[in-house]
Amino acid sequence: MAAAAGVCGFAALVVLLYALSVHAVPGNSDGATVVLEGQSFGAGDVTLHHWFLSLDSFWGVDVLFYAVAVLLVGIRPELLNLVPAVIAALAIVVGAAMARDGRRGVAGLAGATTVVALVALPTHALAGFWLQGPLHIATALWCLLAFAALVRTGSRGAWVVAVVVFTAGNIGDLQTLAFGVVPAALAGVVAAARRRELRAGAAFVAAAGASVVLALVVRETAKLVGTFVVNKSNPIASHHQMLANLGLAASYGAKLLGFGSSGFGTGSVPGTLLGVHVVGLALVVAGVLVASVDLVRGVLAGLPGRGRAPDGSEPWRLDDLLVLAFFGSVAVFVILTPVASPPYARYLTPAVAFGAILAGRLVARLVARVARRRLVALAASAGAAVLACFAAGAGFTLAGPSTPQPARALGTWLASHDLHSGIGGYWSASIVTVETRGAVRVRPVTALPGGRVVAYTRNSESTWFDGHSFDFLVFNPALAHLDHVDLRTATATFGRPTSVTPVNGYFVLSWNHPITLPDVGS
Repeated sequence: MAAAAGVCGFAALVVLLYALSVHAVPGNSDGATVVLEGQSFGAGDVTLHHWFLSLDSFWGVDVLFYAVAVLLVGIRPELLNLVPAVIAALAIVVGAAMARDGRRGVAGLAGATTVVALVALPTHALAGFWLQGPLHIATALWCLLAFAALVRTGSRGAWVVAVVVFTAGNIGDLQTLAFGVVPAALAGVVAAARRRELRAGAAFVAAAGASVVLALVVRETAKLVGTFVVNKSNPIASHHQMLANLGLAASYGAKLLGFGSSGFGTGSVPGTLLGVHVVGLALVVAGVLVASVDLVRGVLAGLPGRGRAPDGSEPWRLDDLLVLAFFGSVAVFVILTPVASPPYARYLTPAVAFGAILAGRLVARLVARVARRRLVALAASAGAAVLACFAAGAGFTLAGPSTPQPARALGTWLASHDLHSGIGGYWSASIVTVETRGAVRVRPVTALPGGRVVAYTRNSESTWFDGHSFDFLVFNPALAHLDHVDLRTATATFGRPTSVTPVNGYFVLSWNHPITLPDVGS
């Protein structure tokens, strides 16, 4: 009975998150690319041979979820929102379990509910990153699972699970190092310092090191049989910008949790309801601060932490992992944000998740310490009121219109005009392929500085281009500055088009002959 209730509850959570995702974010070519990666993986190309990807290839992380989804239902636009909703729901369930801190009853419920309130009923700003794929949420989930295994001290099987999960993350998203592997190694050092005993943190350090070595072995082995090419890394911020990003992290983090909305929007949620989220911000700040102080105090004074939880675990071990992971996510934001722009707040989303769990664990402990029933009842009433406000805000989001998807109308138009194979600027390409369930295949291209259109060798597969001809080219003039694919560069490459048709914000160009691109090889 309990298992059935759990499955129904999880399904309800996925439905809620899917609905919020549909209303918060439209699908784009980044999400569509990982759907197509999942298609290749599910079709047997488990090493993603012939693919051109970046350091965050998501192989071993998000791709696994998309491969299963495509195998079950095929290429469908709904996967752009459904798979991120499933990943977020799993992260919420794991986070809520961690927030209970081994407690049952009111205290455990309060801790779990805190996590649910913060990330299952997200602000509009947070939903735009939390419920969009692939934005490192699955990476955060992998790290949480590894943390859960690591804190089971004395279990060799759990240690192996942690190593395998970290390895999968390492080979798919190097941000695993920042808020998974490195925090685990540092937590091991902290544990040794707390207990003044080297072996106290040996398992953590060994798991971190083993996962890096194993990831390198897997990657090199995959190269022998053929795997994807890492063609471009992410830009690094200048030293001046990194200093500015320290303040920006606090500003963006606060906005993700509802304290202000400039640059992110409100999603039509009234300011009064949005303002209540300051309670969540305060809880996250308190959770991170308490865990940080306890870590520093423990290292300096040689204190292992607050004894054992009711389930026999040592709470300080997980607290140390979570707070170090929190700052690891902040470090990613500081290093990888080249300019002050709200879209880069995506690097802070894992920090919000780790902070929410720390907030939940703090709430569980505070409730457990309150002996007077009247105070517990008063706190429960206040918490219920805040939760109701969070839910009402989500209700406003759900009552509003779904986020428009212009690529859908474009795909319909192309199919109706018997145009099924073409090329386009990156943001106008793979999203059309997925929106039409593969009926119209648009492959991504870019323009070189000299003005010639060529295959986009990042987030693409060489077999899409080699030996193929195409019937049309499509571009979005509002985004042409990103890839320089427009009428000028198309004409310089393929000659003057015989038709230029505006379609729902796009332009579709066609010639009286097929167009081709140079082979890009594997």
